[in-house]
Amino acid sequence: MSINLFFIFVLSFLVGMYGYFTPKFSPANDVKEIPQIELNQFKLYEISKRGVDHVLEGEKGERFEDRYTVASAKFSDNTKHLFQFVSSDQVEYKADRINLKQNVHYIRADGLEFRSREGIYDTKRSVIQTDGAFVITQKAHRIDGDRLIYDTERDTVSAKRVQIHYQLK
Repeated sequence: MSINLFFIFVLSFLVGMYGYFTPKFSPANDVKEIPQIELNQFKLYEISKRGVDHVLEGEKGERFEDRYTVASAKFSDNTKHLFQFVSSDQVEYKADRINLKQNVHYIRADGLEFRSREGIYDTKRSVIQTDGAFVITQKAHRIDGDRLIYDTERDTVSAKRVQIHYQLK
């Protein structure tokens, strides 16, 4: 075997290996949107001269260019007349709107509670709304219904198919 044949054999073997092991990209492997920041088991505080205004905590948080997503989120707001707390399994926060999905629970300092499967909380207007079924409780009083719009600042409620259980003293 001549030296030329040996080098031709090695060269063809290397070219074959390169062709075989070269990564192949397909449209199915396109990279999805990558978060700018990713946090796991976190707690964020927003502090002003008055003290702690907001607390946001969650299992996993991601910051994208236009929004935040949080899994197992808990949001506390100490800037309103009454302290309020909102939690949900999945949250997307975008432009002063918090989209809450799965197991929404709102608690206010005076004992008022709200539960739903989903909801939208407008932080600027302090309005919670849901298209699905909801339950509001305060002490022994209970309101069940669909399609709630609740203004937490004015303490007004609008809903459809409402059923109220009110306890008289």
